[in-house]
Amino acid sequence: MAWQTLFREKATTKVAAIFDTQVAASTTATRVKEAAGLQSTQLLLIEPYEKDYAKKLEPETQGVARTALRAHLVLGLAGLVAGALIWIALYSAQLDAIRTTPGLSALAFLFFGAIAGMLLGGLITARPDHQLVVQRVQAATGDGRWSLVIHPRDAAQCDAVIATLAETDAEVARSV
Repeated sequence: MAWQTLFREKATTKVAAIFDTQVAASTTATRVKEAAGLQSTQLLLIEPYEKDYAKKLEPETQGVARTALRAHLVLGLAGLVAGALIWIALYSAQLDAIRTTPGLSALAFLFFGAIAGMLLGGLITARPDHQLVVQRVQAATGDGRWSLVIHPRDAAQCDAVIATLAETDAEVARSV
């Protein structure tokens, strides 16, 4: 996927499985690790009532920072180009509002195109799809349940993780 190049994290997908017991969570972690060929750092257990579990949900803080920089730069530049192309199309269509003030109108289209691109970069950096996983883990932790957070690094690992979790009675939440 072309949009995936914007991300500088090793694992952009998050999967959380919620369990009632430590035994069920640990057993499933071992099964998922073997079935998907994951490294130990890709599976993290969150205990009931654990306070500092945010690092387990987003372990790649440097990757997120690199994603933010790259997404803002690339999409800001893409927005700038889109603004230029729209201005050229409107100028070529001989619109009076564009023809009478070509410099100012070009500046406005370039500015708003770049801003729109950077806003989209901010949305991508915020990763709103992760909120479902975060909320499920937060609720489970508060309810005294165990959470297994998995960070698959590619589509094959993700498919193997989901297939293995489907064989359990765990509640599963997944980001894109």
